[in-house]
Amino acid sequence: MTFRAQGQGVPGAATKGECMHTKHFAKLVLAAGLIGLLAACGHQVQTTSGSQYLAAYAPGSPQGAAAGTIDAEIALAADVEPQLRFPARLGLARIENGSLTPVPPAEAEAWRALAERLGSGYGTFLPVSPLIAALAADEQAPQVPRDPIRSYQNSLTEVVRAVRLGAARQHLDAVLIYEPFGRSEETSNPLAITKLALIGFFLPTEDIEAEGSAQAVLVDVRNGYTYGTAAATAEKPAYRLASSGNSYAARREAEGEAQTRAVANLTGELEALLRELRLALAEGRAGEAPR
Repeated sequence: MTFRAQGQGVPGAATKGECMHTKHFAKLVLAAGLIGLLAACGHQVQTTSGSQYLAAYAPGSPQGAAAGTIDAEIALAADVEPQLRFPARLGLARIENGSLTPVPPAEAEAWRALAERLGSGYGTFLPVSPLIAALAADEQAPQVPRDPIRSYQNSLTEVVRAVRLGAARQHLDAVLIYEPFGRSEETSNPLAITKLALIGFFLPTEDIEAEGSAQAVLVDVRNGYTYGTAAATAEKPAYRLASSGNSYAARREAEGEAQTRAVANLTGELEALLRELRLALAEGRAGEAPR
């Protein structure tokens, strides 16, 4: 599936998802992920230079004299430069429960709408294939046994590595990695009294409320530079009535709906991010000294 930009969008209220918190949201604790700022909507853009950052701490500089030698591992992580140019081949990678998953149709519609609003000047969105990512990661995998007890952080590290390798195999310039979250709460309604009888198993005795959130990071495939992060929540909870017999399925359905709403709002934040990023990168290039 390819989300091709067909025309130039017009910035406005319709291009940015609303961010509204409900009184129940504080009760729903969402898992930590790529960004960790799930309780708020917003985005951040980065175009800073790694070489300039490190130069400020070099021996002889005021900061360097005060702080001493910078740690080698920190220096290696910081030594990276923005190199994205628009229009670009932008990858789209969806992570759920620590694994790279296909983009569901409902979420795909939101991404397709984003591509159309941005227009062809930004390039093309291409989903990162889980199969291609797995093949590319397997070819590069070290021959060491895997830890049978995998933490969320370890799983996330592995899948991000696989995403970048798969994106490289697809010759993408940058990849937008996003992760949706859904959490539901189930409470018994007045019909719960019928649970004392067999008929209560079939009546809608459970009220289900689900909240959704989503977060994303835009990463350069080639050098790992982070161009920005974004987070969003669903503007309102998703509700379902369920019986004792189908409450699990109803919770999953409500969580999926809430996640879809959150992703739709996330695309609004990412539209603003990409527009700001394109302008910032263009201004940065304009200020560079001729080579």
